[in-house]
Amino acid sequence: MKKHKKINPKDEKAAEKSALNLIKYRARSEKELSNRLKEKGFDEEVIGKVIEKCKKSGLIDDKLFAYLYAYDKLTLDKKGPMFIQHELKRLGVDESLIFETLEKVKNEVDINAIALELAKNYYDKKQDTLKTKAYLYRRGFEPDIINCVIENLRGD
Repeated sequence: MKKHKKINPKDEKAAEKSALNLIKYRARSEKELSNRLKEKGFDEEVIGKVIEKCKKSGLIDDKLFAYLYAYDKLTLDKKGPMFIQHELKRLGVDESLIFETLEKVKNEVDINAIALELAKNYYDKKQDTLKTKAYLYRRGFEPDIINCVIENLRGD
């Protein structure tokens, strides 16, 4: 069992160290980092100072974070735009930034090809396409993309 050190809520150096450890593990949004530092017991004022230092040094950048997160989720995890939008919202990224990011990623990546790749492994011509549609929807793909993919599969 791990022993937890008692944290001084006003200790800015300890808060910086915690923030760096969190960022070292993976990129974080500003809100996510703030919430994690609150969970650790740091004071709001200290958290604000640490967040500002991290922003000035470029360690946290919500725009870059949103782009990298969206690109990775789409290309590596094969998650759709609706799933990514929900996750970015949950992580505290601003709504307008989410929209901008998803548009940028949609212009760079062929979402239909990703959805088609997923559907090909799931689709059976003997069965109803409803199962495949539901699968793609659960993964976060929009209905227009799903319908396009189903038409493509039926045409094969």
